[in-house]
Amino acid sequence: MRKKQQQKKVEKENDSSQPTTAIASLRKIVNKDLENDLLEYKVKMISHIENKVLQTQKKLEDSIREEMEQFEQQISKTINELRDDQFDHKVSQINHQERQMEKVFRYKPSLLSEMLKQSDYKTLYHMMVASMFILMANLWIQDYLERGLIFDMETFFWCFQTPLLVAEIWFALVLSSYLTVYWVTYCYQNNVKAFKAILIFSVHQTISILAACYMTSAWVNGFGSRMIVMCEAVRMMMKNYSYARNKMLYGTDNKYKYFILQSFEKKGITKKNVLLPDINIQSISQELKRYTYFFLAPTLLYRDYYVKAPNYSKKKVVIEFANFFLCIYYGFILFRSFCKEPILQLRENLTLMNFIVTLFKLMMPSTFSLVLVFFGLLHSWFNGWAELLRFPDRTFYHDWWTASEFGQYYRKWNIIVHEFLYYYVYLDSEKLSQGKRSRLFRQLITFGCSAVIHEIILTFALGFFYPICFLLFTGPGILFIQAKEVFKQGWFNILFWVLIYIGTSVMITLYLTEYYARILINDHLIEQRWGIIQYLIPRTFYLITGI
Repeated sequence: MRKKQQQKKVEKENDSSQPTTAIASLRKIVNKDLENDLLEYKVKMISHIENKVLQTQKKLEDSIREEMEQFEQQISKTINELRDDQFDHKVSQINHQERQMEKVFRYKPSLLSEMLKQSDYKTLYHMMVASMFILMANLWIQDYLERGLIFDMETFFWCFQTPLLVAEIWFALVLSSYLTVYWVTYCYQNNVKAFKAILIFSVHQTISILAACYMTSAWVNGFGSRMIVMCEAVRMMMKNYSYARNKMLYGTDNKYKYFILQSFEKKGITKKNVLLPDINIQSISQELKRYTYFFLAPTLLYRDYYVKAPNYSKKKVVIEFANFFLCIYYGFILFRSFCKEPILQLRENLTLMNFIVTLFKLMMPSTFSLVLVFFGLLHSWFNGWAELLRFPDRTFYHDWWTASEFGQYYRKWNIIVHEFLYYYVYLDSEKLSQGKRSRLFRQLITFGCSAVIHEIILTFALGFFYPICFLLFTGPGILFIQAKEVFKQGWFNILFWVLIYIGTSVMITLYLTEYYARILINDHLIEQRWGIIQYLIPRTFYLITGI
């Protein structure tokens, strides 16, 4: 009896404990789900916080990087300004520039930019602009009275013909120019022998310049359009050479890399203390980026990196490019107003006296055209690109107008081309010959290269061979350079300007006379009399002699 009672009691206790166990299990399930939700929420929160931290860190790093770049540029600018200071001049020369065998680019504005900040020189600029407006009004009134037209653009568009074709040829030349980057990178990555690399590069350069000459003479019309194509072809050729030369010389190991020239040995430069340009060869994308900046920059000396100005002024860019195009139109006004009619009259009656009279008539407009080329191209065009690209060193010219002999004039007139010829022709001729060539030989090679390049440009721009520029370059030019010790007195600057007036007028008169003489004379007649050498016979000679 007792056993039955105890058994019932146990069964009751078990029945009463079953709901409690179910509740406990349910609580465990709920707690587990809650923990999972909390854990999931915690993971999401941690992930969200981490993303926020990473975004903030990235923004902070970008901000720090920009600030550091600006800080480094400002420091570089300050250092270069201090180097230009008279008090630190000796320290700069000893510690930095005296150990450089190539140019050091630094912050330096153009000479005219500094001069035009003064009211006196600014007034001269205003006078030139005012004279342009007066001559422009005079030409407009004359054309309106004679032809009934205010804007006679016939001569202007005759000079700049086939603009779309010029753009297509220029684009083709640009694509050809960029092949240099691929070839240099390929040679470096595949260890191509130097002789093979130089040979293929030389063939590419030769084909490019010959193609430009052919397309200019066969397809392009107008002196201005032809001049654009030829100048751009020569510029790209020099850019390609500068890029390939510096990459192969300083980006690879070779026997010429640390060769010290005699002129630098005298300054105490040795292989241990010489400072070479920091140039290397990286991936093709990086090289294309570097070359693109160099392609647009107003310099012919390649560097992997140029210290850049912290910002640029849109106003200055617009003003400089406006000055450039105004100089082109100003030159057109001078040609129409003062040059065209005297040359046409001289062509009809070409005698020695008429030539001398025309020569003196054209002295002022010819020399002023030279000044327009200087201000429009060497100052405005180069400064416009330098400002746009934040290019630091703007010594595109020196005070060539104060020269007393032609050696100073050639060295100061166009610093960009002068530096290319000095480093890559004059000094490299000594480097490649291991110092065995004389100074006179190197001078003749340098001036010969410059004269040939100028003559090629003019020959294909004009459409005929008439080596007046070459004769003046290699004749009186070299003669006056060798006689520079004589021209040390200040008053020889007057003689220099007299020779500039005469030389510029002779070139303009002879070239224009020959151009219009070729329009007047039948080429078939010249071919019958002279045969294959007709291309070398000036038509002005035929006008004078009748032979």
